[in-house]
Amino acid sequence: MSQNRADFGPVQLARWLGIEESQLRRAQNRGLVPPPDIDDKRWSYTLAKTLPDRIDDIVAALEPKQEPAAPGTSDVGRPAAPRARGAQRRETFGPVQLSRYLGLKTWQLQRARERGLVPEPDTEQKRWSKELVKTLPDRVEEILAAVGDHPGLGSEKAAEHLAQRTGLEVERADVQLLAERGLLRPVGDFRGWPLYAIEDLDGLAPADVTAAISDRHAWVAASLSSEEAAGLLGWPVGKFEVTAEREGLTPGRFGRYARSAVEGLSVP
Repeated sequence: MSQNRADFGPVQLARWLGIEESQLRRAQNRGLVPPPDIDDKRWSYTLAKTLPDRIDDIVAALEPKQEPAAPGTSDVGRPAAPRARGAQRRETFGPVQLSRYLGLKTWQLQRARERGLVPEPDTEQKRWSKELVKTLPDRVEEILAAVGDHPGLGSEKAAEHLAQRTGLEVERADVQLLAERGLLRPVGDFRGWPLYAIEDLDGLAPADVTAAISDRHAWVAASLSSEEAAGLLGWPVGKFEVTAEREGLTPGRFGRYARSAVEGLSVP
């Protein structure tokens, strides 16, 4: 995980730690995990990075305690008691432990799973058994070749990267258009937003980047914002938007309306 990670909500923190959100909540209630330090809602990366080394102890502390045997009872003739869940966890691997064992970052393991390069957990606890884990080190080279060593850039950072590489004025919308055209494929996501590999960005043909920028400029020149459309017609913005909706006129990219369509509107 990049140290530039801003913060974590409960869902992201639980996933990052390789535990269930309910376990995170219980651990927080018991004081095993400190409360959020950003607006009492989110954990900073500085605080979150203190937790992975403690995760096994945290999970073990959440396990139900075993009741001692009643005095005078005998174990003779009884079937062997099942191993405690804590012991079972120590003999299996969660995402955090598996990532460390293979020398991968958690996002690399996740993407390897998404691509079928790492099998899904094979135990009832949704963890990987030692037997399965022993078969995985030989796949690490293949995994790294497939997922790379950088999690990727969001569309805004990708635009900055392309601008620096090409010397063109690239904007986020241009990256999104390149993706819509199938010239860029997301390699992952961050909070639901797509991430693009640096290698894929560097592999884009300059002509394709230029075409995306030209299309953006052309649409802006041929379209109007709500405010601009209202001004053109001499209407309040509210009247324009209500009339546009009534006439079935919908905005296109950037929430802008085609100028020709705006000019065709008439006073209701």
